[in-house]
Amino acid sequence: MKIKRIEVFPLRLPVRRDFKWAGLRENLGGFVITRLETEDGVVGWGEATPLPDWGGAAGRRGGETQATVVAMIRDVLAPGLIGMNVCDVNAARQAMDRAAIGNSYAKLALDIALHDAWGKVLGQPVYNLLGGKVREGIRYAHMVGLMDHAEAMEEGLAALADGCTALQIKGGVDPERDIRLVAELRREGGDAFFMRLDANQGYRTARDGIDYLARLKDAGANGCEQPGANLSAMVGITQRGALPVMADESCWDAVDAMEVVQNGAADWISIYLAKAGGYVGARKVSAIAETMNIPCDVNGSIESGIGNAANLHFVLSQPCVTLPSVIPVNAPAGTHPCKVAGNYYTDDIIAQPMALDGDCIAAPVGPGLGIEIDEAKLAKYRQDQA
Repeated sequence: MKIKRIEVFPLRLPVRRDFKWAGLRENLGGFVITRLETEDGVVGWGEATPLPDWGGAAGRRGGETQATVVAMIRDVLAPGLIGMNVCDVNAARQAMDRAAIGNSYAKLALDIALHDAWGKVLGQPVYNLLGGKVREGIRYAHMVGLMDHAEAMEEGLAALADGCTALQIKGGVDPERDIRLVAELRREGGDAFFMRLDANQGYRTARDGIDYLARLKDAGANGCEQPGANLSAMVGITQRGALPVMADESCWDAVDAMEVVQNGAADWISIYLAKAGGYVGARKVSAIAETMNIPCDVNGSIESGIGNAANLHFVLSQPCVTLPSVIPVNAPAGTHPCKVAGNYYTDDIIAQPMALDGDCIAAPVGPGLGIEIDEAKLAKYRQDQA
């Protein structure tokens, strides 16, 4: 069960359409893939979706790129894991933390691969390694990116028509646009679906955020994600705002989660495996949220089939993750079950599409992450070839 080899390389998938949010300048679809192999031939797959222009609130976390993640894994993190027992995931995280400060996306790709291989060694799905399932499926939310009003309406209503029952509306650049869009989507889509506005820190101050949340509530929103630009603004908006407030950029790891809880800076928390550097760190955030009765979702940067399978196992096993999660429904070309809902890429590197059960993504079946990698697709989309 000792780790023999770790390979890392960049990969890019074709997108169905451009998806943007406030502050995002990179196009979606860029990933870093890790392939970890044990001395007995067991292979674990991992993934990161790094973005150079996205990080913590008030500049507390730096962005990462495909190139920096590849270099950190290849030159700094992976050498210290060779020879370790693949099941010793806590010790592996300690080794990575000793080797480098920060670099959560690089650590994520290795952490997922370790858990995938560990599950395969034991013949168990990753969710069993995390304590077992507390639910059978994952209610997913479709992301409506920053686009003009007509396009956003078309995207949101099409996702609802596909059977999705939750939307995340990207906003924060023009609050008046956000309020109009939320109101029309609620009017046209009805009262049954869940809708939250993600401001991506764009409402900045408590004074502005309190006003905009009151108007968003009147428009029909169910909540607002990261309206404030820093912790102080988040505290003021949460304490006086008309809607539940979700911490995203303000909550990366367990230290941030404690700060959010102690200051009353959010009603909900968005957990990313990436922000916490993988399962080991994300479980600590989840434990704090569960202890303090804070509802959570699991979010990310629209991962490929590997990274999203990792998300699914986490959602299935964590009691506090009760909110719709903004994660894709990954599928190879020509097999996607939806026209729009959860459909961000026109192809994927997994061999079989993720299965839907109504408005939920069904639990993966099989050991480890429960996915099969299409090696031909992997070769087609990897970017480090001469």
